Amino acid sequence: MRAAVEGTSVAWREVGRGRPVILVHGLADDHRAWRKVLPRLVLDHRVVLYDLRGHGESELGAADGSLGQLGRDLVGLMDAIEVPRAVVAGFSLGGTIAMRLGIDHPERVEGLALLATSSRVGAAAAQWYRERADAVDLGDPGLRAQLDLDTEQVYRNDRRELPDGLLIRREATEDPRGYANACRAMLGLHEHPLDDELGRISAPTVVLAGELDQHCPPRAGEILASRISTSTLRVLAGAGHPIPVERPAEVADAIRELGRRHTFPGGKGA
Repeated sequence: MRAAVEGTSVAWREVGRGRPVILVHGLADDHRAWRKVLPRLVLDHRVVLYDLRGHGESELGAADGSLGQLGRDLVGLMDAIEVPRAVVAGFSLGGTIAMRLGIDHPERVEGLALLATSSRVGAAAAQWYRERADAVDLGDPGLRAQLDLDTEQVYRNDRRELPDGLLIRREATEDPRGYANACRAMLGLHEHPLDDELGRISAPTVVLAGELDQHCPPRAGEILASRISTSTLRVLAGAGHPIPVERPAEVADAIRELGRRHTFPGGKGA
């Protein structure tokens, strides 16, 4: 299905019925990043998945390289498909979008699940994002090989998931301009971190961090938990970065726990 949002066309899907949950994937992925979590939610949730601007089957449109725009895309999608409030789970880049929603539109959020994500980007990570965005702009012939190497790093903790991860990420970034746009959105967190705004998040929040995550280490989760007064932090022993595929049962349990705290008004299946 498609929705007209912020001047572009967003590809989205829904499965199940019940309390609304929106799942937001990470950089270079698409909605299939949630492939192992989804079956654990569909019996009693209306689960909405979508491809971020310029990822997967969503169009890039007039992208401006900002986290603010990606957050507005999410609000626009909620409006278009008539979801007034939802539990929102975001992985990595998706977690920053979920935080942006919780800061700017607290009335739309029943709960937040923030997975392997961070409110800030350090100097080394900023350079990483800048180099990859520039490689897209310059048409670097080595870009595809670099993206594959990056995917191998993401799945280094559980290489059994690498073939599926490579397939999804290659397809999701077939047009790499959306990837570059998202890299710039993350780069913006270097000079303008979300830290000082996190106190505006009022929804119950669970922060999940992987003990062995080298992209968003547990310290990033600790910072979130220290600044979001309604949050709890869970560090998953032995987990790396792609928590939704490494630890889907625990991710689903956290989302379901948030959903049980509220009665959801409106929306199909509510």
